[in-house]
Amino acid sequence: MYMENKKEMAAKASILYYEKNKSQNEIAEEMGISRSYVSQLLSFARDVGIVKISINIDEYSLRMIKKEVEFKERFNKLKQIYIMSSESAEFTEREIGKFAAPYITEMINESDVIGVNLGISVEKTINNLESQKFLNTRNKKIVQIMGNFNSRTLVTGVHPNELASKVSAILNCECYYLNCSVIIEQPELRSALLKERSIKDVFSMWDKLDLVIMGIGVAGNRSKLFKMFSDDMVEQIKKSNVCCELNINFFNEKGEYVPLFDMHKISIPYEKLKKVRKKVVISYGGYKKDAILAALRGEMIDVLITDSITINAIEKSI
Repeated sequence: MYMENKKEMAAKASILYYEKNKSQNEIAEEMGISRSYVSQLLSFARDVGIVKISINIDEYSLRMIKKEVEFKERFNKLKQIYIMSSESAEFTEREIGKFAAPYITEMINESDVIGVNLGISVEKTINNLESQKFLNTRNKKIVQIMGNFNSRTLVTGVHPNELASKVSAILNCECYYLNCSVIIEQPELRSALLKERSIKDVFSMWDKLDLVIMGIGVAGNRSKLFKMFSDDMVEQIKKSNVCCELNINFFNEKGEYVPLFDMHKISIPYEKLKKVRKKVVISYGGYKKDAILAALRGEMIDVLITDSITINAIEKSI
């Protein structure tokens, strides 16, 4: 008799709590019992099956939290992953910026010195940032982490320094630019450029970065960055068997760093990039699976923002 009465009370407390959205204090007053007993009744209701709680987040949101948990178990050095549910490349291309923007906003608000690199997904995300969602940003610094492309190589219509400038304008803070090409064919000219005060100032900021936001490149002909390289450089890349490029830092399929073009590039070096507290990659596309997988194995991604199509392609490669 006691158990039946307790079940009845637990059912009533559950209805008031879960369906009527009443607080435990309100339920206690309505049922004439203590608040602690209300808590006991709600626990009892879950234990005996009166209340069954199921988590169906992925059915009602673009974010696939269950898949994120499962994927993160494969890469325990990955701090966070955000996976957008997508059924087509066209949908991802249209929605990835909106999807990534809230998470990037939160990370920027938590950081002081932010490095920005060019990428289609990065630009789409930046285009969806809203200035009113950033507070106390005047003392933040935006830093370009690789030089510019030439007119033949532009991926999305803007230079890296223009993208950095856009973030700086949104945050209303200082920006450090690199007014030079990312690839310098003559090492002597590169050495001369590195003595320029404006470039030295940017280099000094690379030691202070606590967040970098970047795309990821494939080390092959699908990368428009290859238009910056001479035929000899392309041949070196092919012979090195690399599959991933991050700010002109190359990695093989095992995630091992492969030094290339150190005397020709103006970009954040591997050693400094590796030390950044939070390295964020925003990228999508099944053809980038090997590049993303290599960067994950090399522990060069702390936060990955991508879509379900890309993750499915990566999982099939593991």
